[in-house]
Amino acid sequence: MSINAYNQHYYSCKSNSIEVYFEYNNSVVFDTGNIINAGDGYGINECKELSVITKCELEKSSPLSEMPRYSRNDNLVIQGIISFFTGFPLTVYDSQSSSSSVTPIEYNKQDTHLIIEGVDYTDELKKLLLKLDDEPKLIITLLDRWRKAIYLKEQSFDADLYYDEATLNFFHIFELFGERFSNELKQKLENNIENMLDAHFKLFYFNESQVQQMVGQNKKSVSRLLIGDYLNLAIKLKFFLEKYDLLDDNVAFFVDNMIKVRNAVAHGRITYNKNFIWPLSPFYNLAKDSYDNVEFLFFLSAVMISRYIGISCWEPEWTEAKAFLMPPNNIIAAFLNAELDVHDLTNEMLCNGNKYNITWKTLFNYYVKNPKQAVREQLETILKDSFLDTTIDEMTAPDIFNISVIFSDSENSDIKSKAIENIKAIIDNGWYEWSNIRDAYTYLEFYSVPLNWYKSFLLKK
Repeated sequence: MSINAYNQHYYSCKSNSIEVYFEYNNSVVFDTGNIINAGDGYGINECKELSVITKCELEKSSPLSEMPRYSRNDNLVIQGIISFFTGFPLTVYDSQSSSSSVTPIEYNKQDTHLIIEGVDYTDELKKLLLKLDDEPKLIITLLDRWRKAIYLKEQSFDADLYYDEATLNFFHIFELFGERFSNELKQKLENNIENMLDAHFKLFYFNESQVQQMVGQNKKSVSRLLIGDYLNLAIKLKFFLEKYDLLDDNVAFFVDNMIKVRNAVAHGRITYNKNFIWPLSPFYNLAKDSYDNVEFLFFLSAVMISRYIGISCWEPEWTEAKAFLMPPNNIIAAFLNAELDVHDLTNEMLCNGNKYNITWKTLFNYYVKNPKQAVREQLETILKDSFLDTTIDEMTAPDIFNISVIFSDSENSDIKSKAIENIKAIIDNGWYEWSNIRDAYTYLEFYSVPLNWYKSFLLKK
């Protein structure tokens, strides 16, 4: 025999401007209106208090202390929903208190709503709840993997501690989406093969019946040759991204690079590296650029989930982040060889972006990964006029500072003088993004980038 029992959890939500009420399964979640102070191990934050009340059937012989076990499923799903809309991981560690009772817990029933920092997400929340009804296992898994990934990301901000694990959790999302559409992709590939064979055998002047017979005889073997029994993750992921209008050359290049990183993390490799940069990791990292990579994975996975659900969350954030993706190496190589169709190359375009993402920032990052004198000289040749015409302001200064550090070793006296002038002016105004001016040198040393003038400049300072 069972009885109705009720469990209530109070959570501290870092998004302290959230206003929310919705019902899910046997639970209801709402903000109490209270602002509370809660610690997260790194400091005290002002948080909005959320209440989650769950009704469960409890065996009459079971103690009320069993209630958290019965209510955990609803709580994890609700934590995933809140985390997805706020971008802050809500976990059991944010539960400030809980209680259980056989007496119904009273609360004010409201209309479903979700407002965060003045932005109304009510329609998006309703669509998500409907999608949860349609595909509960997939959507719950996606939200949970994403919540765990951003929790690991949050816990790593001062020491790169869990970036490897966060990367794997973001890739769990990619793998789920890839598997979700793998049959559709395979069918598309098989249809293409059938069309190709159809066109091929028509050249033999077979009639329609003979063409179909020859296609049937050869389709299986050709499919085995061209497709095989396994579609790799890169193909499946790019198919999803194309299907939801998220794929371009820069995104594809990022995906290819991140799959290499993911494989290194998942399968292991030698991690020794004698150089370190801030923040200092407690372990050797499996991949460089962990912070930047995880940030891109954060926004890309978020917008993928949104597109799949049919909502517009994370679109502005992804658009902004996407502008900083590296162009493929062949695009940059074509640019450096003056073979790329870029009209009216201007400093404004190099600062504000263009369709290729060729900017001072991406060119600096490209050189850092290819620190050869020949590459620097190519950059100087193609960028000389734009660089000499640069006008520094607070917005453009950080990127111009970085490229100027590279150009300060130029053999071209005009470029060298301009680079040194830029560096000194930006330092005087405090417009660099590094925590201090030595960090730029430490970062470039980490990537084995040779620096002469800037090193001498720091020693004199």
